[in-house]
Order: sequence, then C-alpha cells, then structure tokens
Amino acid sequence: MSLKNCSFVILAAGKGARMNTPFKQFRLLGGIPLWVWGVKLARKLYDMNLICEVVVVFPKDYDFSFHVEVLQAHKMPFKAINGGDTRAMSSILGVKVSDGDYVLVHDAARPLASSNLVKKVISALSPEAGVIPLIPIRDSLKRVSEGGEIVPVSRENLWCTQTPQAFSRRELISVMEMVGDGVFDEAEAWIKAGRHINFVEGEPSNVKITYESDFKLCHNIVEGMSPLKVGHGFDIHPLRPWRKLILAGEFIPSAPLGLDGHSDGDVISHAVADALLGAAGEPDLGSLYPSSDERYKNANSLLILEEIAHLLFEKAWILISLDVTLEAQLPKLGCYVDTFKTNLEKALSVLTCRRSDIVNLKIKSGEGVGAVGTARCMRCHAVAAMRGAMEW
Repeated sequence: MSLKNCSFVILAAGKGARMNTPFKQFRLLGGIPLWVWGVKLARKLYDMNLICEVVVVFPKDYDFSFHVEVLQAHKMPFKAINGGDTRAMSSILGVKVSDGDYVLVHDAARPLASSNLVKKVISALSPEAGVIPLIPIRDSLKRVSEGGEIVPVSRENLWCTQTPQAFSRRELISVMEMVGDGVFDEAEAWIKAGRHINFVEGEPSNVKITYESDFKLCHNIVEGMSPLKVGHGFDIHPLRPWRKLILAGEFIPSAPLGLDGHSDGDVISHAVADALLGAAGEPDLGSLYPSSDERYKNANSLLILEEIAHLLFEKAWILISLDVTLEAQLPKLGCYVDTFKTNLEKALSVLTCRRSDIVNLKIKSGEGVGAVGTARCMRCHAVAAMRGAMEW
C-alpha cells in the first residue's frame, strides 16, 4: 500500500448544539479556529508523505469561500464542500469527493490529535480491515435510571473511540450507503456491515470538544504547550521633501514630506516586521533585508512584511494580536487609521486565519516636541503576541 495515497477528511459540519455557542468548529483555540487545527495536522501529514490531500466538510448551506485562502496558504491539495444534515451524511459526502484509495475521517472537534497517532493508524491499515484509535475507560461507570436509581456498570472491555478512523475509501462508501444514516461514526457502520476492524491505542490528549468544559481543558493544554511569545519592533526615518510618504503600504498624496530610507521608508511596516521576527526569535529586518542589497532599494515594505508573514507561517507561527503606535506630527493621519489596519490585516492574513480583530493602531502627535514634534522624522513602535508550533 502506498502510504501517501490516503485522503484526510475533516468533518467541520456540525452545529455544536451542546456548546454555549453554535458552530464550535469556528471557535478560536490558541488564536485559530478549531477546524484549522485539523488542517495544520493535515499539512504535517502531507509533508511526511502520509496523505495526498485534505478535504474539509463545512456545514450545509454555509458559505465557506472566506476560508479558501486559509486552505490555499497551507500549500497542499485540498477540497472544500458543504455537508449534510447529519454527521453520517457529511462523512459520506466528504469521502465520495476524496481521491485517495484510503481515507482518514477526522472530527474537527478533536484539535489535538497528533501526527504520531495518525502514523499508527495508517500503519495498521489494510485493504480488508479498517482502523480506529481506542482508549480504555479509566473511570468507574454508573447507570442512572429514570427514577434516579444509580447502578454500577463494569468498565471491563469498554473503550472510548477517537478519530481519525481509517478505511479503504471504496469499501467505506459501500458500507455507509448500505447501513444508512443512523450511525454515530464510520466504525459503527463498518462493524454493522460485518467488516473486520483493527484498533490502535489512542491518546488522552485527543479530546473531543463537546461541552464547554472540554474547550477549557483544550485551552489549558494549548496554553501549557505553546505559551505566548511577545516581540517589540521599532523604526525611525527622517522626513525629506523629495520623498513620497508611504505608511502601511498606503501612499499619502497630501503629505509635503516623505520618509527617507533605502526602501520606501515605511516605518509602520518595518516596525511590525521586527515585532513579528522578535516574537519568533528570528533575526531582525535589517539582517534579512540589508540596506546594502540593491534588490531592496525603494522596495515596497508592505510586500516584504507579507513575505515575512509567509516565512513565519511556514514555521507554524500564529499571530494572536498586534499593537502599533505611530508618532507623527504632519500631516494629519487620523482618517487613514482604518486603511492602515486593513492593509496590515491583508498582508498578515496568512498568520491570522483572516481574522479582522488582530490589529490595533494608534497615531500620536509629537506635540511640537523633539524631532517628531518638529516634523523632522516619524517613529513607530509595534508589539506582537504570537504562538508557536506545538509538538506532541
């Protein structure tokens, strides 16, 4: 069997009725939506040559076009479709559009499944038998009757089922079409059809987020395994009458003076870039894009910032928040704040899963004091909070 010839199907079509908020798959965990955790796992598996594509099944009638850019950023073959009214219907729709000879079906509500677990599942897979992860029940069990009577239940030989679950794709389609809609997972359909199934030991950290308490548990795990990293960026450029003023990639036509520098002198983009690089523990902007290199003469700094965002994305960093303060006396720039924020959000979208609430930007006057106050220069500070890759 070619291990890479597996499709990875992420079921993100549920309504999350048992959570305080509906559609839990779009709720943020560690700064990114739950369903994107599955995509990040898929990208890792793709880099390991364990899968050939990822398929994301979104809710029925949901407009997922907004999320396509997130999938494109992960640079692997993907499909995105709408699901059905039930989990079983969404699962078979996702499996049917898959291209692999084998398929791994995974719940988006299990954000912390590891690549090691998936490797074990794939290793146990064969054309004849499906594979599921199981973990033994550790707690004592009780059954409570309608009348409130509590009866002990033996936990011997009882296991909890996890995902991803793996099967021959054609066989799974046949089984699910035969068994129908009234099943809770693929393994149940497979077993009801009389097919053989193997299991591997699952992982306690592979929690399914069903209730609010599950989300809090996963939040604590993420906080412990990938704490926030904070970086500070600073830039200053002199103002000159022969230069255009460009800030956050935006040309300010009314400005009598522009920022001088080897590139376009965009102090906002430069400060933000250094803040990101600092949080990630990378060399500063000047080291990566030196002024001695003629390739960067008059360069568009916002495009450089976007390039840095992609560099950090490839290293699995996520931007949680960005706070920017520009010090400028002239011209008046208050009317450009929203434009500056929009430009930065677009350049950094790969690091934010296209969230629009990441960037905060303020403009402070120099109050006539010092080099800023006398319009001889502009200064900018930026503070970025980021979360790095987790290995478990």
